[in-house]
Amino acid sequence: MKAFSMAMAVLLAAGIAWAFQGKPVNDTCPVKGEPIKAGITSTFKGKTVGFCCNNCKTRFDNDPTSFASKIGPQPRSALNSIGDAIKAAKDGSKPAVILFMDASEKSKMFSESLGDKDLDEAFGKVAYAAVLFEKGSEDAKKYSVTSAPVIVIIDPAEGKVLKSLNSAAPKTLKTEIDAAVKKTAKK
Repeated sequence: MKAFSMAMAVLLAAGIAWAFQGKPVNDTCPVKGEPIKAGITSTFKGKTVGFCCNNCKTRFDNDPTSFASKIGPQPRSALNSIGDAIKAAKDGSKPAVILFMDASEKSKMFSESLGDKDLDEAFGKVAYAAVLFEKGSEDAKKYSVTSAPVIVIIDPAEGKVLKSLNSAAPKTLKTEIDAAVKKTAKK
């Protein structure tokens, strides 16, 4: 039974990755600014990017960083587990920020909104992990997570939740991260 549960978790995680990579994240070509056409895509930092023509796809593939700002917010690089984030946070005396997510469109949008440039400084002060939400799991129980997506800010020294957020609004998230940084720095 445990092997079955593990297999299902792996399949669900693969499904989330596929869902995030399947549909282009942009509506207009990052090279020309024209509407994208179906089937002309590349993958950049785990995101599917659409293009108006194969020439633009080739230009992008040869130098993706020159066009990256035109494809929308980039997802944050995340640690693989809550344990990794807690360990990294303890090492640096900073809070851990955990995104519990599932395969829903809302989780995808939530994750993408974390790529907002206004959050760059705030995310530089935390240890961040994105994890698969599993209802009833030990982690969900421990951090009082009942649905996804949700962001949980954790004090690693005490292992307690400082804040749970059901919104990824950059201004709110920045304010909450800054408050958590102040709390954890005092210890």
